[in-house]
Amino acid sequence: MARYRGPRLKKCRQVGVVLPGLTNRGMLKRANPPGQHGARRKTKPSDYKERLMEKQKLRFHYGLSERQLRRYVAQAFAGKGNSGHVLLQLLERRLDNVVFRAGFAPTMAAARQMVLHRHVTVNDKRVNIPSYQMRAGDTVQLNDKSKMKPRAIEAQKDPNNLKVPDYLEAADGVAKMKMLPERDAVPVDLDPQLIVEYYSGK
Repeated sequence: MARYRGPRLKKCRQVGVVLPGLTNRGMLKRANPPGQHGARRKTKPSDYKERLMEKQKLRFHYGLSERQLRRYVAQAFAGKGNSGHVLLQLLERRLDNVVFRAGFAPTMAAARQMVLHRHVTVNDKRVNIPSYQMRAGDTVQLNDKSKMKPRAIEAQKDPNNLKVPDYLEAADGVAKMKMLPERDAVPVDLDPQLIVEYYSGK
């Protein structure tokens, strides 16, 4: 399978930050990279590695394969405006991400499963495509007959959840996209310009 299904904290340690899409842990117990010699790696990373790590942060957080991410990068390059910001906006508009950011699910993988199993409706129509692109004014909610609805409403009250971003309104199992996401809506500390540079040479 193309999607990563191994130890999630290992990937967080690899890129050096907690990725909310992979885990709801608040911090890493060990910040050094995984592996026998991880704690002893003190060399300065090359320019290529810096760009690669920024790209990997994005890919692991959103749970994308390399092929999927390349498609989004191609769309961002073809669009108007700053390619890095357009790329982040496209990813934040994914349906599985909106379900995750609204607090209905603890991780991106759980949100994707909710969408695939038809627990989610968009504008009162069932949608089971995680990559579905949300628009300003769209409303997402959990199907009334879904067994996941009570659990998701409880999850929204969890103080450990990510803060609901400004572009969303979410309460009682219903979320509305008020506007298109901005650059700072992404909950991961990364530099989109380095990701653009990484793919510019490909």
